Amino acid sequence: MSLPRLLCATCLTLALAGTALVPASAMDTRSPPQAGGFTLQEPQARLKLRLVPSTTLATGYHSPFYQQNPATGALTLRTDGLQPSIRGQTAPATVLREGTAWYFQQTPADMNASLHIDTWPSDQRVIIGRIQSPHGPVVELVANGHRSQVTVTVHDGSSTHNIVAGTIYPDRNVSYAISSRPNGTLVVVVNGSRSVLAMPAAATAPVMWFEAVAGQTGWHMPCHGDMAQVTFTSLEVRHPAQ
Repeated sequence: MSLPRLLCATCLTLALAGTALVPASAMDTRSPPQAGGFTLQEPQARLKLRLVPSTTLATGYHSPFYQQNPATGALTLRTDGLQPSIRGQTAPATVLREGTAWYFQQTPADMNASLHIDTWPSDQRVIIGRIQSPHGPVVELVANGHRSQVTVTVHDGSSTHNIVAGTIYPDRNVSYAISSRPNGTLVVVVNGSRSVLAMPAAATAPVMWFEAVAGQTGWHMPCHGDMAQVTFTSLEVRHPAQ
């Protein structure tokens, strides 16, 4: 067997070992996710991306990377090692992107989500949410299967800061909230654990937006078997009045 095929077979074995395809059940009393305010970003071909507007998602759109359960409204995002990079990233991701960009100094901003991690990739790390800017991620939530915890990564230009934000329940359920305030406060709540941080200085100039994500981290062998899958049972973005 050639080396590329051997490596791909290894990816598939590792991915299957971390796969749980049990349907996600409702994890709280929040309303089902509404895709109306989001744009889907998914692969179109090996080196291309497809942007699917909310109007198309509302018609029942589905693909190998996105589907909505017609009975529960739950949204499933999937990515694998053959997906092209997004905005220069080396790892694949499927993204539901907030439709409106904002400056953190001008408006309060909240994203609330509940999800089930259906499938771990080979490195057991999945990006599940973030605040994004045109220059890259500002804040990321990363679920770590090895440690059963969610980490907040704050990007400040060329440097990053990581803290443990909460634990992952044994059934792989995670509920989180990310809140930004014009006074520069960032609040992250993961499965009931609350962290209060400062928005990074790098976030003072660019516009930003929320993203619900099923994304991998680091370098991945181009292989269909090395996949990540996340099902959002609730998802809401709000900009409450100040």
